[in-house]
Amino acid sequence: MKRFFWLASALLACTVTVLTQRAAPPAAGPTLEALFAKPPAEYSTAPLWVWNDLLTDDMVLQTMRDLAGQHVKQVFIHPRPGLMTPYLSAEWFRLWKLALTEAERLDMRVWIYDENSYPSGFAGGFVPEAMPESRGMGLQLREQPAPKWTEDTLAVFALGEGAARDISAAARGGSPLPDGKYLVASIARATPGPWYGGKFYVDLLRPGVTEKFLEVTLDAYKREIGGEFGKRVPGVFTDEPELRPAGGLPWTERLPQLFQERWGYSLLSNLPALAAPPSSGNGEASPASSGNGKPSPDTPAGDWKRARHNYYQLLLEQFVERWGKPYYEYCERHGLEFTGHYWEHEWPGCGSVPDNMAMSAWQQRPGIDILMNQYAEDVHAQFGNVRSVKELASVANQLGRARTIAEGYGAGGWDLRFEDMKRIGDWMYVLGINTLDQHLSYVSLRGARKRDHPQSFSYHEPWWDAYHASADYFSRLSVAMSAGEQVNDVLVIEPTTTAWMYNASGKQPPELEALGKSFQELLLAFERAQVEYDLGSEDIIRRHGAVEGNARRVGRRPYRTVVVTPPPENLNGP
Repeated sequence: MKRFFWLASALLACTVTVLTQRAAPPAAGPTLEALFAKPPAEYSTAPLWVWNDLLTDDMVLQTMRDLAGQHVKQVFIHPRPGLMTPYLSAEWFRLWKLALTEAERLDMRVWIYDENSYPSGFAGGFVPEAMPESRGMGLQLREQPAPKWTEDTLAVFALGEGAARDISAAARGGSPLPDGKYLVASIARATPGPWYGGKFYVDLLRPGVTEKFLEVTLDAYKREIGGEFGKRVPGVFTDEPELRPAGGLPWTERLPQLFQERWGYSLLSNLPALAAPPSSGNGEASPASSGNGKPSPDTPAGDWKRARHNYYQLLLEQFVERWGKPYYEYCERHGLEFTGHYWEHEWPGCGSVPDNMAMSAWQQRPGIDILMNQYAEDVHAQFGNVRSVKELASVANQLGRARTIAEGYGAGGWDLRFEDMKRIGDWMYVLGINTLDQHLSYVSLRGARKRDHPQSFSYHEPWWDAYHASADYFSRLSVAMSAGEQVNDVLVIEPTTTAWMYNASGKQPPELEALGKSFQELLLAFERAQVEYDLGSEDIIRRHGAVEGNARRVGRRPYRTVVVTPPPENLNGP
């Protein structure tokens, strides 16, 4: 700890040079000054344009003209609750083509939003309809007094005398179990509901699910409007894909087999390690949660740090291979930008997404979500959460992504003011955002629609006729923030693999909270001292890192100072 204190003090005392290299404009293209004076559509703000009614031609055309009239020249067509026009139907695509024709007249760009509402992956119910086996799963770990084996039971452990004894064979065979304490590991399954088109959310780690999703969704757009891919239709927005569709811990059917192949030992035999919140932080066997937040002295976790690390490492690798990479490669092949954001704002919790930075690396335009109009600086804050924006900006710096995006203002409220829009937007842009995606712009506020995460960037607002001032401001800011590169000399390692070892089923241990808080305080100290830095994901470093002389290179960026703090309990090697 003392070592960290002196390293941090030295960094705060020094002047860190930030090189801003202005990119030269194309030989035949406009100068930066000309772009700034009249930003092209590609630098415009780009709201989520909500299609949420039985749509008519007039609804589509009039709202587009309203947006263009206020200098908003990009939109994401976002299906959302209230939509009565059948999703991905012939009528859906007729209206899409109408919007594209009008966009050409108005010099607008129209982006795809890849889901009927969110989270992305179920294609409005079409994926589970075509693949019933895609139903999402979760891992439940619960203490029970007299468990019975069911089709969803994975393992049963007898608890007592400082040990968790695997008695799965006896329990599976129907042998009566004596009274006592047992830890039961079982599968939970995602429940059907109207949000998912009467179906359920899917298992994104199951082979074939992403391919089916891309086939149902993006291949349909390709058939209908593929000629505009990379032109009038720049890309596709994904929204909050995640790995816990049924609660509990992430699970997929092949996980035990994959774990055995990857690590050489049994996951099923080590499931108690995932249930036990460690209390000592010394790597010794620690008690599991008894369900009421108090430790149970009869539930040892065994080698819980190794088991948890290996569990989350495998989940991350599978999430990249099964979702992030094929989606990215599909967009590369078809001239699209893959943008949007994953489920976020949980770090150091890693259940829904094991490493947000690592997943953002598989996007042409990485993105985040900044909700509400409440400034806070705590670990799980939205507006004010420095770490979430720096993660995004760092990925862009390291992997050469010229553009980044933030979905902003969601649930800001009907009382959101221009002053609020500017302070939130300025904060995002100064940390590394250069595309503003307003949440939301409604076609209709009829009935309950007006209560769906207001405000609305549309004619419904009393300030709408003046909105062009804000739109122009952020368009010009996007030009300025896209024109150069920020080259930082300091790399701060985000201790995600250490966080994995303190993520557990049930109530999270104080060690995890302390890890998140201390890391957040470090980043805030750097920001207040105006120390410029990039964050480092261990997964990105593993894939793109190298040592060059006295510098540590990550992708395109060399760093001469590497900060490793809070003192990590693990750092992944190559």
